[in-house]
Amino acid sequence: MKTSLVGAVLVTVILSACSATGEDSTQTALLQLSVNRQKWVAEAIHDYSFDSDLTAMVFSPPLHIEVRGDTVNHVTDRDTGAVYGNAGYPTVDSLFAHVLQLISSPHSDLSVQYNLAIGYPTRIEVNSSIPDAGSVVAITNFQRSP
Repeated sequence: MKTSLVGAVLVTVILSACSATGEDSTQTALLQLSVNRQKWVAEAIHDYSFDSDLTAMVFSPPLHIEVRGDTVNHVTDRDTGAVYGNAGYPTVDSLFAHVLQLISSPHSDLSVQYNLAIGYPTRIEVNSSIPDAGSVVAITNFQRSP
């Protein structure tokens, strides 16, 4: 618990320093991404599951995603129980890669929230200047697997 609190305070101090020195939002977002990715890597979690909800102009069912050995192993629709093929569904590592891609996009206004303890993204919100191109990805019910 102390480590989480110290980490949260450290991130807050670093981000405050960036704001005070006039760093732009891209640099702040890159720093947040880097600090949280380091937390994630330090935890060495390779087997886990989480719920993923995508809100966008396309239909996306509420999903439960299981990851084993850093690879998507099982994807289930939480409403219907339907099982989907594993290709194309995110892992935490691919969520970090997606955030990096979004940070470099000139057409989006990005807001990312991270889990304070272990760093994975919990909410990725993109507001776009392109009509109907915004989206929100919410990651909930994260569980380490034994």
